[in-house]
Amino acid sequence: MITTFTHPRICDFAYDIHLHIDGKPVEILHTDEANFANVIYDPTDGPVVVEVSYADRIPIDKVDIRPLNRGINAQIHAASFTFTLHQPDKLSLEIPGRLPLFLWANPPETDRPDPDDPQVIWYKAGQVYEVGECLLKDGQTLYIEGGAVLRGKVRAHNASSITLRGHGILDGGYYFHPAREFMHQARFHRCQQVTVRDITMIHPSGWMLVPVDCDDVDIFNVKQIGEVMSSDGIDVVGCRKVHIHDCFLRNNDDCVVIKAFIIGAQNGNRVPCDGRGNVEDVLVENCTFLNAPSGNAMEIGHELNVDYVRNVTFRDIDVLCVHGQGAVFSIHNYAQALVEDITFDDIRIEHCYDKLIDFRISRSRYSVGDITGRIRNVTLRNIKWSLTPSNAGYTVSMIGGWSPEADIQNINIENFYIDGRRITSIDELEITTRYASGLVLR
Repeated sequence: MITTFTHPRICDFAYDIHLHIDGKPVEILHTDEANFANVIYDPTDGPVVVEVSYADRIPIDKVDIRPLNRGINAQIHAASFTFTLHQPDKLSLEIPGRLPLFLWANPPETDRPDPDDPQVIWYKAGQVYEVGECLLKDGQTLYIEGGAVLRGKVRAHNASSITLRGHGILDGGYYFHPAREFMHQARFHRCQQVTVRDITMIHPSGWMLVPVDCDDVDIFNVKQIGEVMSSDGIDVVGCRKVHIHDCFLRNNDDCVVIKAFIIGAQNGNRVPCDGRGNVEDVLVENCTFLNAPSGNAMEIGHELNVDYVRNVTFRDIDVLCVHGQGAVFSIHNYAQALVEDITFDDIRIEHCYDKLIDFRISRSRYSVGDITGRIRNVTLRNIKWSLTPSNAGYTVSMIGGWSPEADIQNINIENFYIDGRRITSIDELEITTRYASGLVLR
């Protein structure tokens, strides 16, 4: 069964595209980088047919339904196409020369909060709410109902058991990027038991979702479209026990990045926000990342002004693209932290261009004090990389320390495949090294 949403008429709709699922019309909204549609799909009643058609009636030659590992093929019918959906999923429907259409078929809600609960801040469907700032306190839930648009930013400080959820839209367009209002869309500082789930985030002026020095953070089924530079997707800043899962992030900077530093005025804050907590136990899994034109898909760094960052795992990830100068796998230690026990497992890369692996200890404009950091025990396992003709001679990897003391040790690469063939030599990855030891291919 399909549940659809009705959005306020003031929203920017993609009127030139028509979407039907199980025969029901679905509203498509527009951003400069992609069109998108949200539904709730309960698969207990069986599979549903998705139909997409275009008002200009220009014949369609090719449709890619990504992630490609889903194995979903479209049937093209002149200026329309159809396919079958068997389970909730988040897909990018791509036709050459057109904006992608992101179809987000969300799983059913089983624990919807009570709108009459005094601890629930409820924004009902069919309206746009210009809030500027919404502040969450202990035990509160901010619920954006599907079909509602909340314009502004969300904040919490020293709060516990807080939740941001609902199938509605958090729109950062309340703040104006050209006016240098670089506001974090949602930031939680020194909070415990933080839950963010189901929301769609668009039109950021800066970083999109930012837990800072928090413990026990769960981020589930979040969808993002970042259109401006510095539109990081999820910035985990000095946090412990973080679980990010089942998210779809399209960003113009890092998709998921781990940092630890004082967030100052250059990051859109009138007062500093201290995120100098050691980072430990971060799990990112079952996500889809699109990165363009700068930043990295999966990043640790640059700002790591703490003692350690450890036990971080990225697994079961589809990287649809890294189009700019960034990397798929990135660790930039430009301070004093020990970065250790990092795992990238079961990663599928559909396209990257400039860099595949970029692990470095160096000095940059983000550095504070002497460069004494180290990187230890990093595993890349079960990696599948698809190349395009443009990769040859351009895509490289680098693993480089700063000095004999600030070095990189023990990088293990296991079961790495390029275009379906398991590589047998490190040289096939074109890795340049400096102050690095223990690079092993298994």
